[in-house]
Amino acid sequence: MKKILLIGPQGSGKGTQAQRLSSILNIPALAMGQLLREEVTKESPIGLEVKAILDRGELVSDTVAAKVLEARLKEDDAQNGYILDGYPRNMDQYNTFTFSEPTAVVVIDLPRKMSMDRLSGRLTCNKCGRVASRFDGFKESDLCECRGVLVTRSDDTPEAIDRRLDIYTQDTTPVLEAYESRGLLRRVDGVGTITEVGDRILKVLDK
Repeated sequence: MKKILLIGPQGSGKGTQAQRLSSILNIPALAMGQLLREEVTKESPIGLEVKAILDRGELVSDTVAAKVLEARLKEDDAQNGYILDGYPRNMDQYNTFTFSEPTAVVVIDLPRKMSMDRLSGRLTCNKCGRVASRFDGFKESDLCECRGVLVTRSDDTPEAIDRRLDIYTQDTTPVLEAYESRGLLRRVDGVGTITEVGDRILKVLDK
């Protein structure tokens, strides 16, 4: 069983790699934002709680997010493993993630300038959150596979990107150190094609 946490700076391609791994390993790739949206859409008890929080203009707490994740990991398709995309990203989330033990924490390392360059061309589906790139020929208003529309996120300005990368370094470094002390950390070079980086991830997972 593989229970994988996939972590990396914005622009490292972890969402794309999570989906690729999901297809290869036949286990679900899960991202917290998408999980929260799904619960709201289903109008489950926790989804109604999340909707009420969002309707008040507040952020979903790490405790509530952990409840959503814990419930999701009990579903049938996650019984043989899972891939968590970008979670936990800070020590508060790390400390609430007590209900499952990962088998590996894979960090996709990418130089800051390359993160900036990649994010400057990023397009995001306004429905499912899937990411595409202008550098791959996509353009704003193109349709996603889910029939959503590709848009430029309002926080993908150079200033906002720089700020998010600072937050990633500050908040995520202690998380990586904690997992390293538990012998779970695996690092891969994020420079290269999707296939090249994906093959590196598969290689470190076999160690």
